[in-house]
This record gives sequence, structure tokens and C-alpha cells, in this order.
Amino acid sequence: MTIVKINLHRVLAERDLNAKGGQININNNVAIKNVEDMAFSADGKKGLKFNFAFNCNYQPDLGKIEVEGQVLFVEKEAKINEIKEGWDKDKRIPQEVMEQIINAALHKGNIQAIKISEEVDLPSPLPLPKVKSMEKPAEKDKTKKEAA
Repeated sequence: MTIVKINLHRVLAERDLNAKGGQININNNVAIKNVEDMAFSADGKKGLKFNFAFNCNYQPDLGKIEVEGQVLFVEKEAKINEIKEGWDKDKRIPQEVMEQIINAALHKGNIQAIKISEEVDLPSPLPLPKVKSMEKPAEKDKTKKEAA
């Protein structure tokens, strides 16, 4: 199972400049919208395009970020046919394939959302690491004695 590429074809960001401050909740979601055959074949392998939508909603109505794209996936012809038949029949994808596709879409979607959130002045959809200074034990004791 190989993901060969992730293409983006839509990136949208909106921010409501009149929204009030306060507690902000950020909800991230990714969904597979469609599965299509890919014009690719080599040595018994075929490909599929998994069309996905990544959404990042800021509540209460502060803004949103939407990313749409395709995950291009190559596998043995028999496995591709099985995946495509399952999708066409009841919109289901085998768990091991779904994990790879969703993780790839989440990765690409989150990176784009982090980039664009800065441009439209929305909080990062993922918490970014921060450095915290650590007081040395001797400084803690000194601070406690001064307070007493």
C-alpha cells in the first residue's frame, strides 16, 4: 500500500471580524468524499484517487478553514478492485487503507490550516510547542523565604 502524492485543489479561510472574543473551540474534521479510479497502471498495480475534505471550524462563529484535495494511492490490482467495489457498494473502505488515507489527509490539511490561520489572524488549529523556563531549586527556596 503506497500513497504516491497528495494534491490540493481548494483552500479557503474566512474570519468574522465582528466576532466577539472569549473562549474559542476549534473542531477539526476530515472526510472522504469520493473514490475514483486513477489513470495509472504498471506491472499489475492500479491506482485510486481518494477525494477528501478537511474542515477546521472556530466556535463561536469566529471563522473556518477548508482544505480539499486528493490522496493518490497505488496497490496491487486485486486490492484496488476490492477497495473500489466496497466504496461503490456501500461507501466503505478497509480499515488499514482508511487509516493511511485519513492520516495523510489530516497531515496535509493541518499543515495548510496552520499556514493559512496565521494569514487571516485565526488561532492555530493545533497547539504549537512553547518553551517554559524552569526555576532552579535554589531559586525556588529563595523566593519562598523572601515571601515569608
